[in-house]
Amino acid sequence: MYPEWRKQPFFELHLAWLIQGPRGYDLLFKINPYSLYKTREEALEAAKTLLKGERLDQDPKVGRNQAPVLLSPEDRTRFLVLLESGKALVPLDRYALLGEIAYVEERLLHRAPFRDPSNVLYSLEGLPVRLLHTPVNDPEADSREVSQGILQLEPEGIRVGETFLAIPGETPIEGLAYEDAFFDLGEGHYYLYALSSSTPS
Repeated sequence: MYPEWRKQPFFELHLAWLIQGPRGYDLLFKINPYSLYKTREEALEAAKTLLKGERLDQDPKVGRNQAPVLLSPEDRTRFLVLLESGKALVPLDRYALLGEIAYVEERLLHRAPFRDPSNVLYSLEGLPVRLLHTPVNDPEADSREVSQGILQLEPEGIRVGETFLAIPGETPIEGLAYEDAFFDLGEGHYYLYALSSSTPS
C-alpha cells in the first residue's frame, strides 16, 4: 500500500456557535472549515489565532455567518483554558461557544498523474464504482452518470462496466484513496466514487 493511501493521525479543531433551545443548546453554525493538525499544540495555536479578535465570525470558506456575541478578553481566556483539556463550552447570554480538539485518523487528498501507480484510481481498482461527468464550462450543471460497475485500469485509460474512458498518462488524478477520484479531460470533469464501504485503513 502506498504511504499516500494510508490513514494518518491528526488533531482536528472544531469551533461552533450554539444557541439555547427548548432542550439545551442547538448548533447555530460551524465557525471553521475542516482543520487538521499534526499535533494538539498546533491545533491549540490555531484556535488562539482565530480568537485574537473580539469577533469570531464564520470562516468565509464555509459561509457568511456573523458572531452572535462579541468576545471579551475574559471570555477568550476562559475558552482557551478549557480547550487545553480537549473540549470547551462557554455560555454567553443565550448563546455558547463550543470548541473541541479531537484525535482523528484521516486520508489526505492525493494528486498524481494517471501513469503514476500511486494515483488513487489504483486504490479503487476492482471495486464497484459510479463514474459521473460534468461539463467543465458549466460548474452548476448536474452530474450525469456515465457508467456503473467494477473499475478496471488499463494502460490507456479506465473501464467501468461497459464504458472505456481513455486517459492520457500525464492527466492529474486527485482524490481520497479507497473513496473517490476526480480528473478533467477535455471539456469534461469526471468523478469516480466507490459504492463499496469495505476499504482498508
